[in-house]
Amino acid sequence: FLQFNGVPKHTFYLHLKETEFRFNHRHDDLYKVLLGMLRKDPLK
Repeated sequence: FLQFNGVPKHTFYLHLKETEFRFNHRHDDLYKVLLGMLRKDPLK
């Protein structure tokens, strides 16, 4: 957990999920991926 030193415990899960998402889409254009997700399921 030394790499995540300074990440508050209450946001650690979100930080981990974002890191996972970025790793899984590392060869994709993140803008296009996020835009597609938002078009499919818009924020309310």
